[in-house]
Amino acid sequence: MSETPPNSPSDDPIANEWREVFLACETGLRAFLSGRLSQSMDVEDCLQAVYVKMVESGRDVLPAARRAWLFRVAANEAAGTWRRKATTDRVLEKQAHYLSQVSEDDAAEKIILSETAEKLRQALEQLPEAWREVVRLRIYENLTFQEIADQLQIPLGTALTQMRRALQRLRSEIEFDEQP
Repeated sequence: MSETPPNSPSDDPIANEWREVFLACETGLRAFLSGRLSQSMDVEDCLQAVYVKMVESGRDVLPAARRAWLFRVAANEAAGTWRRKATTDRVLEKQAHYLSQVSEDDAAEKIILSETAEKLRQALEQLPEAWREVVRLRIYENLTFQEIADQLQIPLGTALTQMRRALQRLRSEIEFDEQP
């Protein structure tokens, strides 16, 4: 089932009202996000995420609160983007620090570590978004699985399963790449 595009009419009056509110706020939302995010692609990604959340979760929001709700969702999406970027930066800084600690004589080890880190980064990017988020929260944010489940509003078993499947896929990707 596909959602109606933002500019197409729908038989659902609530969806039409929401679409009008979104279109009326779109320029302001874009400016709001631009003030928080330096990359225009991040702004567009967040704006799209706001629209998706509006379609998925906005039905229960009272009409008078819809504009404020959109801006709150935009602020949350911008904060999430910053957290993800900060996590990536921390990982890269740790990797650079570790590589700088390896002796100058051991250039081969530096190359292997660098290639392994790149393979892992690429494998992480290939994971489904939900799995990647669970991995990020567990490994980089050091949250418990219960905290992850609560934050992502998913059952505990789902968080555990997504982590297990993500680790299995990462392991198979890295092992596959290392075979001669």
